[in-house]
Amino acid sequence: MRFLTDHYFQIGHSHYVAGKPCQDYALSRSSEIIACAIVSDGCSTGGNTDVGSRILAFGTLQAIRDHAKASNGSLDTAVISIVARQQQLIETVRPMLGLNRSDMLATCVYAYITRLGALIHIQGDGVIGIKYRSGWIDMHRFDWAKNAPFYPSYNDEEEKVYIINLHEGIFDTAVMSHVRFWRSPDGIFEKEEISQISFSEGRNGFIFRISAEDLSIIEFIAVFTDGVSQIGSLPNGNNLLDWRRGVTEFLSFKNNVGEFAKRRMIRGIKDMHRIGNGPIDDISFAVIHIETDGVGKEDTQ
Repeated sequence: MRFLTDHYFQIGHSHYVAGKPCQDYALSRSSEIIACAIVSDGCSTGGNTDVGSRILAFGTLQAIRDHAKASNGSLDTAVISIVARQQQLIETVRPMLGLNRSDMLATCVYAYITRLGALIHIQGDGVIGIKYRSGWIDMHRFDWAKNAPFYPSYNDEEEKVYIINLHEGIFDTAVMSHVRFWRSPDGIFEKEEISQISFSEGRNGFIFRISAEDLSIIEFIAVFTDGVSQIGSLPNGNNLLDWRRGVTEFLSFKNNVGEFAKRRMIRGIKDMHRIGNGPIDDISFAVIHIETDGVGKEDTQ
């Protein structure tokens, strides 16, 4: 089994025309024994969250590296270890750069694979796409009520303010929705599952685990920011493209060598622009390709 990774992020139309920076970021890394894919999305109403999203992405990458060195591939304590290290790095780097806490308001979605299995952790909101060798795609979308995700940088005091101001102080009210679809190889969407998650559960994020046995039948694991749910007719953003179609298009790789995710997303966005669609919000994408034969297809495009 071999892992190949790539990532890409692009500014959305709304930020481009307003002269604002891209607040999304993406990273991916692989070695002989582990791989990870990370996306982060800065809050538009926060501070310098374009910087915050990058710090969070790099902090998550380092947290995964630290865990991998200490765990021998076991993922049993991965989430606890990674979250603690994220917080430590954020609190160390932020004051060194003179940043405010509002600059760190960013979501994070990461996939972490070893030969013993994989996990995907959604901290805030975002989208997951898992493509099987059979052609089936398992899609998950996570949204927070009032478009106000619980950010991984929040400390205890900020958590209290968040729950009181945004969710009426109700600790166990449903604040997070999880929508799941399967897409068959012939393009039919099936098995819709919708669940509501309470704040007491959702504040720690959603964890999706994959066994080592299931890894052998998976070809790609991809993580997206919620920008994949905000692709629409420019310039007003009406007639949003179905997010499931966006995930499908961005996972339709013609090859898996080099910057395969970057090429696929750039090509997909160009195709969408031809029919009047494009990213309204910033969008980022990171993917892990799981090879079982150790041979990649050469890029002939």
